[in-house]
Amino acid sequence: MSLSINVNLGGMSLIRSINSSRNKMFISLERLSSGLRINHASDGPADLVISERLRSQIASLNQEIENVSANINRYQYASSSVSQLRSKLTELRTLAVGAANEGGNSDAAQAAYEAASVATTAGYNHLVNTAEYNGSNLLDGSVGALASISQLEGIDLTSAQSAEESIAIIDEAIAEVDQVQVDIGATQRNHLESQRASLEVAKSNLISAESNLRDTDYALEYTNFIGEMFKLKSSVILLAHSNISATSVLSLFER
Repeated sequence: MSLSINVNLGGMSLIRSINSSRNKMFISLERLSSGLRINHASDGPADLVISERLRSQIASLNQEIENVSANINRYQYASSSVSQLRSKLTELRTLAVGAANEGGNSDAAQAAYEAASVATTAGYNHLVNTAEYNGSNLLDGSVGALASISQLEGIDLTSAQSAEESIAIIDEAIAEVDQVQVDIGATQRNHLESQRASLEVAKSNLISAESNLRDTDYALEYTNFIGEMFKLKSSVILLAHSNISATSVLSLFER
């Protein structure tokens, strides 16, 4: 075994090992504290570029999901308005059936049926004209509307005969409203909600892929940190012994 006092090759190697372990421990600590495996471009240039592209795609998907969700809300509001129209038609038909009771109603009762039908019809037509979402009418057939529901006209409950005729008009309106409700519900469920579900799945897959590239694997990183810490301690101990060996060489000249 050779001994040297001018150049301590073993000590130099140990110092390199100490510096390497210290740098690796610093990187591990940064990853453990930030939760990210890639904190700088030097940590993985290719992975960083891919990760940024994935993040851009995720941001785009988030906006698409928001757009579809807003459209779903629009359809839900329209569906709620159509349900209110259906309730008014049910109420109106009940009034018409009562008014059609020939010979069974007094003049006062007939007049009451007529007055109630006028108010209900007005409420129905008002809702058709004013059901809006974000300033866009939903049911009047205008540009941007989801459906075209006709105004209710010709309802007359002043006599049993006119009430019978009104029942036929109301039944036509019921058929129209029911079809609109079916169309709105089918579009919302089969198209919009299905589209949102597909976008959510795509987003989840991209987030998972981006996480695998960029996020810290805590089990692996903690293991790396502990390993480098032991290497550092071992190198420090060996360096101390290396310095002792050099001192021993000098002590030979003192004897």
